[in-house]
Amino acid sequence: MIARRAFVAGIAASAAAAALPRQARALGRTPVGGRLVLHVPWPTISIDPHDLRDPAAALFGHAVFDSAYALDAGAAPYPTLATALPVREQGGAVVRLREGLRTARGVPLDARDLAFSIDRARSRGAGALIAELARPVAVPGDPTALLFRGAEPLALARLLASPLVAIVPRRFSPTEPDGTGAFRADVSAARLTLSRNLFAARGPSFLEGLSVARADDLRTSLREFEAEADDLGWLGMGLHEARRGAVRFDLGAVAWIVIATGAEAGAFGQPGVAQRLADALPPERLAHLGLGALPKSSGDPGWGGPPTDLVVDESSPHLIEVAQAVAPILSRPGHEVGVALVPRAELARRRARGAPLAIDLVRPIGPAPVHALLALATADDPVRARDLARHPPRLVGEVRPRALTASLRVGVIGEVRVAGGVVPDATLARAAVGEGWDLGASFRRPRR
Repeated sequence: MIARRAFVAGIAASAAAAALPRQARALGRTPVGGRLVLHVPWPTISIDPHDLRDPAAALFGHAVFDSAYALDAGAAPYPTLATALPVREQGGAVVRLREGLRTARGVPLDARDLAFSIDRARSRGAGALIAELARPVAVPGDPTALLFRGAEPLALARLLASPLVAIVPRRFSPTEPDGTGAFRADVSAARLTLSRNLFAARGPSFLEGLSVARADDLRTSLREFEAEADDLGWLGMGLHEARRGAVRFDLGAVAWIVIATGAEAGAFGQPGVAQRLADALPPERLAHLGLGALPKSSGDPGWGGPPTDLVVDESSPHLIEVAQAVAPILSRPGHEVGVALVPRAELARRRARGAPLAIDLVRPIGPAPVHALLALATADDPVRARDLARHPPRLVGEVRPRALTASLRVGVIGEVRVAGGVVPDATLARAAVGEGWDLGASFRRPRR
């Protein structure tokens, strides 16, 4: 099998041209070593690959975790942690993991960890995606194998390629994240540290590591980048002026920022209202938030429900700034909208009870439009999302996420994009499939 870093680097060399300086394109080989320092306006205290709403997983999960399979540019699955594509056996399909797999913290992995990961994913963000997948059973005498009764091999591989079904050890904890990716992750309230994983199943990173500090707002990263303290400016080239010599990059979206309504909003909690509100937001009032290309506003953004708070995760500065920009636009006399910062667990509880308004994040669960629909539907109502997965609509061609929410209580405001400025001696590789970055295939040239 081709090592992951060698394979992905070949793809990245052509796909990441927007972030690739001319001198780097002429390199005969990819340099190993170097570090990157950056700030992001997102929490760094945990990473959970199975959490549909985890911003750290959206941004960095690919660098820490692998799934049993991955998809190529044509959406065909290929084995990563598995030895081969699933094999038709015993009235179903058998998946065999590679022998000798170890996590970044040295924990051995076998089929029991794959089964654990699938169960964990099913109870979290991938419930709709794998709703029809039977629970696997062990294959006697083969600790690396699981049998999925009734499964079609290629369809099974596509399901197990989702980042929401990444393989983790049975004692996994989001506050001590552990996987087989190019980096080992160490988390804290102030900082996420990514260091080269020498046990990486698909090859360790080219970079020695990254230091990712939590920023309290959207300006911190730009200020630190302009002052030449950071190597990457999140969503920009500098706070007051562009940093000299910096290279602009935009590697696409890794999540959506959404507004959600609930039953406590009365008529304004009905399906479709959230997207109508999102579509009516004037893009010029949100332009400073780095949400990607926003469409021209349409309709009235006035909130007609009871006076309420727009609840938002207190640990996510980017979401807080979005909420603070959106609340005054929605507010009307007698229908005032404030902003309430709450812990992530409390936000989940309030949404489950039908809170009138909330701002949240949703990760994609795969590259196809139906994956976007299932992710957004799961963020709205996991039970309904599983029903939708059993009878999905036919979606042809490129379908914008905003067009998928007419029957949901979730509306897409904008995107979480991997974009900004980077020092000229660093190359940020584009994800081989879909949007976002591949930090494992990114590199930095030695300084002379």
